[in-house]
Amino acid sequence: MAIVDIHEDIIKTHILTRLDGQTLAAAGCTSSQLQTLCTDHKLWSDICSSSWPSIADPLVSEAISNFPSGYRSFYSDSFPSPSHHLSTAISSPPTTHIISSVDIRYHDELVFSKAESTNTTPSDWFQSSPFRIDLLGPKEVVPSAVKFSGEDQTLLSNLEKNMTLNWIMIDPSQNRGVNLSSINPVSVQRNWLTGDLEVTFAVVIVPDFLLHNKDYVNCNIQITCGVKEVCGVLNVSRISLTVLDMDSKCLSGKESMVILQGLTVAQRRRRRYSGGGEEQKERYDEFIRKRRERKENMERKERRVDMACVASGVAIFMAFWSFALSW
Repeated sequence: MAIVDIHEDIIKTHILTRLDGQTLAAAGCTSSQLQTLCTDHKLWSDICSSSWPSIADPLVSEAISNFPSGYRSFYSDSFPSPSHHLSTAISSPPTTHIISSVDIRYHDELVFSKAESTNTTPSDWFQSSPFRIDLLGPKEVVPSAVKFSGEDQTLLSNLEKNMTLNWIMIDPSQNRGVNLSSINPVSVQRNWLTGDLEVTFAVVIVPDFLLHNKDYVNCNIQITCGVKEVCGVLNVSRISLTVLDMDSKCLSGKESMVILQGLTVAQRRRRRYSGGGEEQKERYDEFIRKRRERKENMERKERRVDMACVASGVAIFMAFWSFALSW
């Protein structure tokens, strides 16, 4: 039996509803009949909602309704990973706000889900201040149903293997979105001072235009977690997004928006999850290595300058006393 012999209602309700986004998109390329069926609004709405529960917020759903093909366009923007290279400084229209749609899972269990709008009006203060988005207040703690037991190293390993994060940024001025997360953690460590667990997700890119001399730029997302000693329940106390340069300094609002808006319209890589986590981690490790080398080079240069200054001082001192004694 060919696919054309199956009733459309059966295809829509019993076949296409079982497909994930990638398979559904591929199925739509096989025939004109399936192309029509695979562009159904509800199919893509259900796929996006199951992947990213935070988009149920009216703030996000209203923004998605303005995308060229609604949820289908949103999925094609948000599922693939953005390119690691920004070839040109794309002139994007200034936007007064961006929307963050954030979902954190552990073992596919939802730990945190939130949508938030950030004011990006290009004022003098915003453009010159360090760019940062915090999803939780200073004293706000979000408990979860996830429980841990065992040694500290096992806890760190479980977080690295099983925690996932999606941080989708929507630019309403362009009706585009981009997933700024590496999905899987690139680093999990315990803060030596506070004892908190710090889980880092990152997308490292190389802007190929005049911004920080073509250095690496890191869209850095950090989650601070804690585990209650009595019951072993995981709680989240901080979720923040910053754009960092090679010296780990936060880029300004102006520079950050150039990067973020550039990523929304940048090319997408074909697949995210086939080895994507390992690739992002390798790029992050490379970023850390180059940052360390850069710091060591700067320290060597400073030592050479210090030695030259000391040698010049000694030479001037000796010349002065030689001149003084000759009189």
